[in-house]
Amino acid sequence: MTVLTLHDVTVTYPDGGHTVTALEHVSFSARAGELTAVVGESGSGKSTLLSVAAGLSSPDSGVVDVRGGTGMVFQSPNLLDSLTVREQLLVTDHIRGTRITRGRRRRADGLLARVGLEGYGDRRPHQLSGGQRQRVNIARALTGEPALLLADEPTSALDHRLSRRIVELLRGLTTDRGLATVLVTHDRSQLDLADRVVEMRDGTLVG
Repeated sequence: MTVLTLHDVTVTYPDGGHTVTALEHVSFSARAGELTAVVGESGSGKSTLLSVAAGLSSPDSGVVDVRGGTGMVFQSPNLLDSLTVREQLLVTDHIRGTRITRGRRRRADGLLARVGLEGYGDRRPHQLSGGQRQRVNIARALTGEPALLLADEPTSALDHRLSRRIVELLRGLTTDRGLATVLVTHDRSQLDLADRVVEMRDGTLVG
């Protein structure tokens, strides 16, 4: 099933006295159970593609269609120092207006276990490694049970070994939960874990 569809999407923004075209007539789709990697040079339009897919920005023209909720894994985990690992997940429930019950706490612990952090619920961000913080970031993105998972350079601050583990985790979650996952990455050494690889170049899709 196709979860995300971009059809003939164009995005421009002002830059001084000029207009920059970030996306130019881009058509793209992502299917449930598939991990699609998006590669390209800095400034090629990768992050704009994710921003439009997430609904964080609107295209000048074209159609964006998302079937189901969206979870976002940002480049930096941006965890709140004052909250425990479990509370990092529960705060998204609070924002949505969902009552935080014992069942929601158990569910948060279940998500932490799925990303390899079983028993870490009471720890604080300063007690975690960089890879563990990114795993919390991923678990937090799953709290709303999204159909679409968007990951923007989630391994950029990690070494090769940890980067591999994070992408392997995303690969496993994509399959197990039937997610349509779009991974923006500059690390081409992990592309064997993707079902499909596309390349952005100067605002256009070339692969």
